[in-house]
Amino acid sequence: MFALGIDFITGVAVMTDTASREKAEWPPHPARIFMALVAAHYESKPLPEDGSTAEHAWDIEREALEWLEGQGAPQMSWPDASPRDVVKVYVPVNDAGVPPNPARVKEAEMRGALGVMPDQRSRQERTFPALSICGEGPGRYIHLRWPKAEPPAKILGALIGLTHKVTRIGHSSSLAFVWVSEAEDTFAPAYEPDAKAPRTRRGVQLRIPSPGFLAELDQCFNAGEIDVFFDLSEAISTGNKKTKEQAKEVFKERFGTDWSRSASAPVRLRPSPGRTAYYSPVDQAEDRVVMSNFDSELLVLTKWEGPVLGLESTAALTAALRGYLLQNGEGKPEWFTGHSAPGVPSAGGHMALLPLAFVGGEHADGHILGLAVAFPRAIQTAERAACLRGRLFDPSGEDLEPELQMGNLGTWTIRREERGLPPLALRSATWCEPSSVWASVTPVVLDRHPKHDQQTERVQWRDEVAASITQSCERQGLPKPDLIDVDKTSWHRGAPRSRPGPNGMPWLPGKEGTAARQQVHVLIQFPCEVQGPLLLGAGRFRGYGLCKPLGYPPK
Repeated sequence: MFALGIDFITGVAVMTDTASREKAEWPPHPARIFMALVAAHYESKPLPEDGSTAEHAWDIEREALEWLEGQGAPQMSWPDASPRDVVKVYVPVNDAGVPPNPARVKEAEMRGALGVMPDQRSRQERTFPALSICGEGPGRYIHLRWPKAEPPAKILGALIGLTHKVTRIGHSSSLAFVWVSEAEDTFAPAYEPDAKAPRTRRGVQLRIPSPGFLAELDQCFNAGEIDVFFDLSEAISTGNKKTKEQAKEVFKERFGTDWSRSASAPVRLRPSPGRTAYYSPVDQAEDRVVMSNFDSELLVLTKWEGPVLGLESTAALTAALRGYLLQNGEGKPEWFTGHSAPGVPSAGGHMALLPLAFVGGEHADGHILGLAVAFPRAIQTAERAACLRGRLFDPSGEDLEPELQMGNLGTWTIRREERGLPPLALRSATWCEPSSVWASVTPVVLDRHPKHDQQTERVQWRDEVAASITQSCERQGLPKPDLIDVDKTSWHRGAPRSRPGPNGMPWLPGKEGTAARQQVHVLIQFPCEVQGPLLLGAGRFRGYGLCKPLGYPPK
């Protein structure tokens, strides 16, 4: 077992949430704590005159960090904290630079040149969100625990020394004391990763370190390239003729451009948030969760190249993807083709194709970032891979980049999404996270034409549509909804209206000579949580009737 303890010694934590500069982060994410250890490691890098012993100890610290990042998400406990008022302050910035040749500053450049002087530096708006931590003494400590981790004595000693070097977590005013907890001082964890949080919306998502995170931090910090840049620049500026020529050649080879006094140094990059894990209280009771007919692990295909298309292009996109997947599909199983025999639609569940669009956010506009394949839950992974081999990846397992031809809409190049932190729309959890409240993103195509007229028999029409939606749910083994609301407009910002027209969804193409079926947007509240993907209506296998968790109960 390995555990860390943390105390914000002033009772205040100043850490900006990665999603909003107006909000403080709480609890401190394991990845942030790991980065504080990394910062302490590099701030104490020994100088050449410190000798080989100090250098060796520093190398062991790096081994310890690499060991720690490989231990996975820790169990945690943390106290409550109350946010302080966020006050906007105006601080001098460090963006102004010294002119390349101060002796020849033009009058028009004088104001910018004077920007390096303390009394002339411009001030920019900044916020430093903070929290007051509740409790006193041990009651305000944060604990991280890896119950199965057993660090070797060398690694443990290095980590003990490294924690003593940490002075802050977050902003420089967020002073912290970190220590390695002894076995007798360990705590009963209040939150644990992964065990229950994926089954409930009450889980909290925290960033965690993972193998390779330290190397990524090194790359983003870019210290080596920056040091080389300034070393070469100094050699070019102060060296003799031969030294200058050699340094210029090295500079061009290293940075791909000729050296000049106005050349900009390499920049430090903000590291990616990295992996995340869901946490929930360890004593949280099991909630009843009903699974849909489809596996919640979607096969996500991101758009690599091609025109920007909105959700109104759903039918064309899913038709193009289906046509590509079914090329040379003789002998493929019914769940894959959707047909029990040539020209005979399958009576059971089969593969569904979904548009993954930017909806629900403040600036959402409904543009499609990619597509997804939803597999029937009963189909094993090996069988899925056998059907997709040669279409989405080659026999050796390497990803292919197929092109989807869509006539006047253009061509899309797609590939399997494998980024560590893709956009929210390209994550299975966005569409499949358990929830009791769902709302449609693409309109639900009714299974049959309502008998009542929508204009003259509005109440009866709504009741008939609600009954049709209820039957669609129950046929999939889902519970009978407690509430169904129907509208022409989606409850998710950015989704098109349910009918053709400006900002509207075209009718789902049907058989030639048949009238288009009515389409509606729906909001559904179930008596328990339902695991997605939730696909409803006659167009559910072709991207229509795609629902997304709404995240709060309706009013």
